Amino acid sequence: MSTEAERQVMHQGLKILARMIAQVYLKDMARSKEIEIKEKEMPIKGVTEVIRLPRLGKIRLGLKRESSEGFTYPVPTDYFVCPDEVRRVFGDKPTELQIMLPTEEPRQWASQYLKCYSAYRGLICRGDGETAVARVDIRTGRIATHKDLETELREITCDPKTCAYYESGRCKRVMNLQFLIPRCPGFGVYQLDTSSYHSIVNVNSMLELIQSVCGRLSMIPLSLKLVEKEVEVEGRKKMVRVLFLSAAYTLAETQKLARMAPSQSLLLPPPDSEAPDDLFPDEVIGKDKTRLEDGVTENELIELWDRAKTKVWHLDIRDHQIRRWFEKHCHIEAELDDFNSPLPPSKFSAEGLKRFLKAVQRDVAY
Repeated sequence: MSTEAERQVMHQGLKILARMIAQVYLKDMARSKEIEIKEKEMPIKGVTEVIRLPRLGKIRLGLKRESSEGFTYPVPTDYFVCPDEVRRVFGDKPTELQIMLPTEEPRQWASQYLKCYSAYRGLICRGDGETAVARVDIRTGRIATHKDLETELREITCDPKTCAYYESGRCKRVMNLQFLIPRCPGFGVYQLDTSSYHSIVNVNSMLELIQSVCGRLSMIPLSLKLVEKEVEVEGRKKMVRVLFLSAAYTLAETQKLARMAPSQSLLLPPPDSEAPDDLFPDEVIGKDKTRLEDGVTENELIELWDRAKTKVWHLDIRDHQIRRWFEKHCHIEAELDDFNSPLPPSKFSAEGLKRFLKAVQRDVAY
């Protein structure tokens, strides 16, 4: 055994080593606790701070009816057609809704595109005036019809000046407006679709004004109205109902509310692909005035054809209905795909188109 002095030195060394181990352990515990606290405080960027809002329902601009011929068609209303929970707050036939816009990104809640719809496939093309994504036939590359079996989504050139679908009225500008209704129960957005040029211009103009006055768009109380307006269509004046967006309070009150901090990021659902209730106009006028065999001008025949196409796509008339009606009343073989043509096929006469229009418009007039 070593001397007493050596034993004391060894004992002292062990004590020092034990203290060092204890200090390291305590430091590790403290560091682990600090990391745990920071992990609780630090979210995943781009995920934790985002709230995904559901779509609670649709606000519509018309009702669907069925004619005596079995055709369904939308009838415009002078009020917003709302879900039950909205009617309980604003009444059965409201012309004004109190709304808020959810974020500072208009592209999220005011989507605006040129869109073309098919009764068989729904949305078949969406473009911005330069490029579009369309459902096309894989073999031919043309816009798909109900006959095409192998199709795909493909990026194509979008030019309204040369597009037969745009010229015939089947492709139209569409705004999908999504907004909050604070007075209604639930957390989410409602969607309203319109293809009205005047409605889209009204909404865009007011958004720009609100942005310039308040410095922001989100969570400011606004009023969305359906108002009557005189417009000119193909050189003729007519009364239509359009959307109008305005501040729900005075300018001073609105600016005061705008100084309040907006909410955190909200992730909205993408707009659905349903066709708007006001999608197509009633007339698209041709130009040539050459008189045809049955006494009408080519201009008049093209006008009849475009009106018939408008009704077919707007009223969601099906292929079997087209076949049955034209076989029974005009003794010709017609199909839904015929109405993709910018010009009337030779088998369609002016008299037959007039009878067809009268049949589908009979209940509309009522």
